[in-house]
Amino acid sequence: MKIRRVPIALRLFLTVLFTTLFITTLSLGVLHWTMQKNFAKYVADVEMQKLDLLISNLAGVYGLYQDWGNAIQAQILQIEGEAAPDDYDRLSRWWLRRQYDIALQQRYFQEHSMMNVSPQFPANEQLRQKMVDTEELRFIEENLPSEYQPFEGLRFPLSANQSMTHNPEKKTNPSTLQSVEAQAGKKRFIFMPDRLGLSSRLSLYDAQRQFVVGEPSDQEVSYRPIVVGNQVVGYLGLKPVLDQDDALSINFFSNQKRYLLLVYALTILASLIAAILMATYFKKPIQRLLRATQELTRGNYLHQVKIRRNDELGDLANEINQLAIILDQHEQSRRQWVADTSHELKTPLAVLQAQIEAMQDGIRKATPEHLAAMMRQVSSLKKLTKDLADLAQAEAQQLKCYFSNVDPWSVVQQEIENFRPNFEQAGLSVHSEGTGAELQLDVDRFKQIVVNLLGNSIRYTESGGEIRIHTEQSDTHWSLYVDDSPFGLSDEQLSRLGERFYRVDDSRTRSTGGTGLGLALSCKIAQTMGGELTFHHSPLGGLRCKLTFSKLTTI
Repeated sequence: MKIRRVPIALRLFLTVLFTTLFITTLSLGVLHWTMQKNFAKYVADVEMQKLDLLISNLAGVYGLYQDWGNAIQAQILQIEGEAAPDDYDRLSRWWLRRQYDIALQQRYFQEHSMMNVSPQFPANEQLRQKMVDTEELRFIEENLPSEYQPFEGLRFPLSANQSMTHNPEKKTNPSTLQSVEAQAGKKRFIFMPDRLGLSSRLSLYDAQRQFVVGEPSDQEVSYRPIVVGNQVVGYLGLKPVLDQDDALSINFFSNQKRYLLLVYALTILASLIAAILMATYFKKPIQRLLRATQELTRGNYLHQVKIRRNDELGDLANEINQLAIILDQHEQSRRQWVADTSHELKTPLAVLQAQIEAMQDGIRKATPEHLAAMMRQVSSLKKLTKDLADLAQAEAQQLKCYFSNVDPWSVVQQEIENFRPNFEQAGLSVHSEGTGAELQLDVDRFKQIVVNLLGNSIRYTESGGEIRIHTEQSDTHWSLYVDDSPFGLSDEQLSRLGERFYRVDDSRTRSTGGTGLGLALSCKIAQTMGGELTFHHSPLGGLRCKLTFSKLTTI
C-alpha cells in the first residue's frame, strides 16, 4: 500500500492551525459556560452591596420583635380600619418591598442631606445638578417613614386596584416627588425610583435559610446575613437579574455570543496567518537542506548550505557543510590513492612484463639470474599489495590486532640482531641501549613497525654512517628512539613523512626495494595500538623516529 506523501510545511501548517483552533474553541467554550454559570451571581453579589441600609433596618425590626412573623403582623395590625379577607396576605407579600422602599427613601435623604450640608462635596457639574432645594429636602424629612411603621397612609379595607409594586414604565423624577396615598394627619409615602429593579427580586429567609417573604426563586440566590447582637437571625436573598428565559438576559447572552464569535473568527484569522508564516519559516531552510543532500548524493562536495540560523536547523546546516568538506577531502584522497597505487604498480609490472616478453622473443634466456630478477619484482609487488591492504584496513579502522603483555625492548633487540647482516652489508654501525617495560601490544604489529624503521634507516643512511637506538620512559609512557646520520631532511620533507607513497629520494628507495608505504603504515599501526609515531631532526644529522606507547593502555 502506497502511503500518501505529506510535505512537512503542510504538516506544520495544519498542526499550528488545528492546535490553535482547539485551544481557542476550548477556552471560549469554557469562558462562555463560566459566564452563564457565574456572571449572574456575580452581578447579584455586587448589587447586594447597595442593600446595606435595608439589612440594617431589617436587623432593627427583628431586634424589636424577635421574630419575623411577629414583625410583619405587628406592623400590619397598626393599620386602621377593618381588613378585607385577603388584605393581610397582600400586605404580607408587600412587606419586604415596602421595607426596601423605606431604605431607598432614607438613603436618598441621607445622600442629599450630605450634598446640601457640604456644597463643596460634588466634584463636577453632574453631581451638583442632583442637589435638591431646602424646601424639597424638608418635605422629604417630614414624610420620612420609619422601618417600624412601614404602612403609613394606608387604611383597611385596601382598594381593589391598589398595588405596592412599582410601575416599571413610570419614571419618577426625584425633584418632583409624588405621593400615592395621602390622608389628613398622616405621613405621605414617597415613591423613590428603583433604577436597579431590586425590589422585585428580594426575598427574606430565617436563620436556617427557610423562606419567609418576598420573591421565591428556583435559581441560585445571593445571600447576605442579617446580624443582631453578633448572631445571624436571617438572610436577605437577591435573585440574579440574568435569567435564561428572561428577555434581557437572552439579549445579554446573545451579545456575548456575538462577541465570542467575533473573537473566534479573529483568532482563526490570526492562527491562519501564524501557521502560514511558521510553515514558510521552516519550509525554506528544509528545502535548502534537501537540495544540499541531493548535491552530495550527485558527488558535488563543494556545495554549501547557506542558512544563517541560531537553532537546530542552523546546526544541521553547519554539520552538512562540514560533512561536504570531509567528503571532498576523502574524495581527493581516494583519487590520489588510486593514482599513487596505479603509479606504484605500473613500474614493477612494466619491468616484469618487459623481461617476460624478452624471454618470449628469445632476446633473453631464462637463466637463473634472470629468473631471480623476475622473482624480486614479484616479491616487490607482493610486498606492495600487502602494505596497501594493511594501510587500507588501518585507515578504515579495520586492522586486526591481538594484544598481549609484551616487553618491547626485547623485541627491538631481537630485530636488531636479525638486521645485523644488513647493517654490515650497508657499512653502518649500530649502537643500542635501553630498558624494557610491560605493555599491552600486538607483538607481530610491533615487529612490523620496528622492521620498517630499521629498514628505512638502512635505505637513507650513507655508507659509514651510524644508527643509534635507545629508549626513554616515565611513569606513564615508554618511548623508542631510532636516530641515523645523514642524509639529512629539510623541514618540508620532514613534515611529509608518514604520507603514503612519499619518498625523500625516489630513485634510491626503488633501488633498495622501498614502496613508500612503510612509514605511513607504521604510523597507522601505532595509532591502532594506542601509540604514536613522530619524526624529528636527529642529533646525528639525519632522521629521528620516536615511537611512544602508554603504559596505562589496556585493551
